[in-house]
Amino acid sequence: MKLKGKETSNNKHFEKMKPYLITLLYLAIFIALYLIYGSGDTHNNFIYNEF
Repeated sequence: MKLKGKETSNNKHFEKMKPYLITLLYLAIFIALYLIYGSGDTHNNFIYNEF
């Protein structure tokens, strides 16, 4: 019974933290996509178009 009580409290804590974890996950994905696709080609095209 003690283990069950600990599990439910952990699940409650996890349910509270779930939205923050999901937002952090999406932020990491968008930052990775920006680093891969956002800064690579557009920056070079901007330099070629300027000069």
